[in-house]
Amino acid sequence: MESHGVSDLRFAETATNLFSFLQQSGFAELEVLPTLVRYGNGSVEVHVYHGHRSFEIGVEIEFRGTSYALSEVIRSRDPAIAEALRNPIASTEEGVLMGLRTMSSLLQTYGAPAYSGSSLFFEGLERQRESWFENYADDTLASQVRPKAEEAFRRGDYSRAAALYGRIRSRLTPAELKKLSLAEKRRSDRSD
Repeated sequence: MESHGVSDLRFAETATNLFSFLQQSGFAELEVLPTLVRYGNGSVEVHVYHGHRSFEIGVEIEFRGTSYALSEVIRSRDPAIAEALRNPIASTEEGVLMGLRTMSSLLQTYGAPAYSGSSLFFEGLERQRESWFENYADDTLASQVRPKAEEAFRRGDYSRAAALYGRIRSRLTPAELKKLSLAEKRRSDRSD
């Protein structure tokens, strides 16, 4: 099939058909553009989009000015599904149809608490987002510190190895916890 620009793939028409269930839930179409369809109901908006450059099809839910990706909404109910989710990439009409079907189905299955506008649900999403960012920051720190700690341990610089491993204690493997314990013991043996 021939590839097209995103604006001539019948995205808006297909999206309005596949997301019509939102209108049955009290949403109104706020905007229909060649690559964006927006629905609104009170303090909640649902944005269905097709990226101009990325060709990515996505759904975001906005609550009181804060946007949440569909994957965040799904993560609150089924983390495994959210982890596996990748927004579809589509550069053909058929791809757009398939991608929108997938996203519509996911929103219908997992999105009701979000598009119902529950403040408690969105407060939970905020806490989940903060936790995810903290975990991401800890994972990033661990990936940066781990090689330095391993190198210090290999060189026999146990004081440095213990300090570095100690910074990422919550991310250590069982083998690394043993190295930390050994480095702390050897560090204290040398200071005696």
